[in-house]
Amino acid sequence: MKNIKALVLSSVLLALLAGCSTIEFSNTGAMSSNTEAYGYWHHNVAFSLYELSDPVNLNNCQSDEWSSLTVEKDIITAVAGVADIFLFVDVWDPWAVELGC
Repeated sequence: MKNIKALVLSSVLLALLAGCSTIEFSNTGAMSSNTEAYGYWHHNVAFSLYELSDPVNLNNCQSDEWSSLTVEKDIITAVAGVADIFLFVDVWDPWAVELGC
């Protein structure tokens, strides 16, 4: 039981040390007044050198144009990404993506 607690605590501490990051893109030419948003995770592997997920398709909006795109490393994706570290090798790196239409 001590080993499980130590593993969970060290994973949380590593996630907190990793920090969070947010990249926001906005389309100033978008004339859409809708606030429809599509959220999903983008998956990278092998120290983020290879993308498992397809690139974000900005044409997925039901309206005419996309209005915003946010790519974020939040606490949830940081903890999920730290959970797979084995002998200091980062295998999986998820990012939260939200497409606003």
